[in-house]
Amino acid sequence: MPITKTNEPSGSQYEKTTQRRAPSTRARRVKRVINNGLEAFGCLVLPLLYRCYIFIVWSTSRTTDNYAERYDPFTQKFGGLVAMIWHQEVVTAPHIFRDRKVHTLASLNTMGRLITALLENHDFRVFRGGRRKRIVLKDMIRYLHQNPDVVYGITVDGSRGPARRMKRGSCLLAKGSGAPLFAVCTRARHCLYAPSWDETAVPLPFNRIDTYALGPYWIDPKCDSETFDAFCTHIEQELLSLTDFIDRKVKNGRIDARVRKDFPETWQADRWPEGTLGTPFTEWDLQYENAPPWSKASESASE
Repeated sequence: MPITKTNEPSGSQYEKTTQRRAPSTRARRVKRVINNGLEAFGCLVLPLLYRCYIFIVWSTSRTTDNYAERYDPFTQKFGGLVAMIWHQEVVTAPHIFRDRKVHTLASLNTMGRLITALLENHDFRVFRGGRRKRIVLKDMIRYLHQNPDVVYGITVDGSRGPARRMKRGSCLLAKGSGAPLFAVCTRARHCLYAPSWDETAVPLPFNRIDTYALGPYWIDPKCDSETFDAFCTHIEQELLSLTDFIDRKVKNGRIDARVRKDFPETWQADRWPEGTLGTPFTEWDLQYENAPPWSKASESASE
């Protein structure tokens, strides 16, 4: 069992503080030593390679980002929030969320260890999940209650898909903590796509890259299951619509069939009224001035 502080993100300390069953044979012990060495080497090299590559991409590209002007003041005024992105955008996420002490979730396998090292290099704090996801989700909710100004960044269709199908972890975080949700999307005009389940997008240099944050969306912690189901469906549609909007924006109005191919049949194009972004689910949604009385921010103000 990990020897970590209750509810705290363990990050790269997970491997150091978790007792693993000793290999039964000498060959397996040697194999573990080699694997641990390779993983440790990867944890040193991957963050450096990523920083070099993403610096070249951003310094040679035309970028726009409403994240700072919307996200940062909102976090300072109302406390924590939950940011949602598609797993396809994991390459740009560390750079977009850098230096904001974002908290997130990574698996317990080798890839999770490498990703954790990369994220921590960008000032993230990482909970480790895998088969413990239900337990970790409860820890994350308690942690959000206990700490001010916590921002969670969640890949809502990760870590194994299916692509563009939102799992409910981010909505459960919002419901359990009274924090709002934000949909965040980054799209580049020119990308390479990895041969993975989500076709991870790797932006190229000399590009146009846009990032947009849309929210807040609020869900009452005391809502019934039917309302929660409707809310989850609504949020998935909003994130899909934001993805389509930003992708067409960076590609001068062109509809990219590759982007839309994993959209569910229930998605409706042009669901937003002309000239607006987003559709509210509650009377509090998409407002930056007021928070509902049951929100995390209101709880903090009343204490």
